[in-house]
Amino acid sequence: MKLIIFVGWIGLVIATAAVSDDADDHHDRKVDHLVARSALQRGEIMPLEKILTAVRPQLQDEIVGIKFEMHQGRWFYEFRTVDEAGHLHYIHADAKTAKIQPLENHP
Repeated sequence: MKLIIFVGWIGLVIATAAVSDDADDHHDRKVDHLVARSALQRGEIMPLEKILTAVRPQLQDEIVGIKFEMHQGRWFYEFRTVDEAGHLHYIHADAKTAKIQPLENHP
């Protein structure tokens, strides 16, 4: 009986952690959106649509994710792409100029 209670408790802890992780991810996306919108209104960045139009011809892989982030005081759109072999790549485009930039110390 104690084993069943213990296993049930472990399952509850794992389920709670998974829900919490999903909530954090949703919060991060919402914060990214609000920060990007504010930067756009201040004229610090280009709209994502224009960035995509500029960089898509340079990307040969499928875009599977986009993140908005700041590095060294500059805003970037991080494009996660997958090539035909299934390898994940990170491509960074300057959010003000749409130029693809190499970033140091990034996976």
